[in-house]
Amino acid sequence: MKFKYCFLLSLTMAFSFTEIKAQNKVLILGIDGCRPDALLAAKTPYLDNLWKNGAYSFKAKTDDLSWSGVCWTGMLTGVWKDKHKVMGNQYLNPNIAEYPHFFNLAKQQQPDLRTYSIANWSPVHKILQDNDATVVKHKLTDGLVTRSVVKTLKKEDVDVMFVHLDNVDHAGHKYGYAIDNSKYIESIEKTDKKIGRIVKALQKRKNYDNENWLILVSTDHGGSGTNHGKAIPEHTTIFYIASGKDVEKGEIKKQVYVIDVAVTALKHLNIDLMEAWNLDGSVSGLKQ
Repeated sequence: MKFKYCFLLSLTMAFSFTEIKAQNKVLILGIDGCRPDALLAAKTPYLDNLWKNGAYSFKAKTDDLSWSGVCWTGMLTGVWKDKHKVMGNQYLNPNIAEYPHFFNLAKQQQPDLRTYSIANWSPVHKILQDNDATVVKHKLTDGLVTRSVVKTLKKEDVDVMFVHLDNVDHAGHKYGYAIDNSKYIESIEKTDKKIGRIVKALQKRKNYDNENWLILVSTDHGGSGTNHGKAIPEHTTIFYIASGKDVEKGEIKKQVYVIDVAVTALKHLNIDLMEAWNLDGSVSGLKQ
């Protein structure tokens, strides 16, 4: 009788473990044109909470050709421009056949993943192929992007989401990318409030307790004066934040790159990183 009880107890515990095992999911928040030094100078309680309780680098590097199209493509494919072939904001001949969006790579192994891309700057969607994204949305303002993201996270079965916010870059181009520029700093602080709304919506998901979310926050480039695009530290130094149960908290000691975002996302989704993909990025911020 005692043996039978122990056997049944073991089965119950095994079944319970299977039931409560959280499903890994990823939210990528891209803040266009946000210099890391300006982020640290701004009052950003929501972003501060993510990096202070997560893994981070404020010395990460983007592509030396620091244009949005080049850098967002690097972030979302996990390879540098010599492979993805996006050399500017026109996306003339992207090499997505060989180096596709990481949504595509993830779906090769998990075809039922529900993938979402919601962006202010629509060209980021030009590297998406048919069926890469379950849902693609282009909104004309960061406010509309945020509203759409909040609604989607609350109501839909999301596995992976990329969000693009553009107001910080607009402020940089209009007023100047500088930590002593109040308009630029103000734009970062307003974006932080939008990040707060998104994170709160994520945490209010009905099944949140059974989900294991990795939040990655980064940018495509910095800037100086009212422009960017050069291979200088003010343009190529970016930030990288990873927040979630599976991150190694604290400053990431190794050099982090924009191309690490896609690779880290794939790793958290339990996607086998195939040698044939020839990715340039590496996993950054996750526990070994």
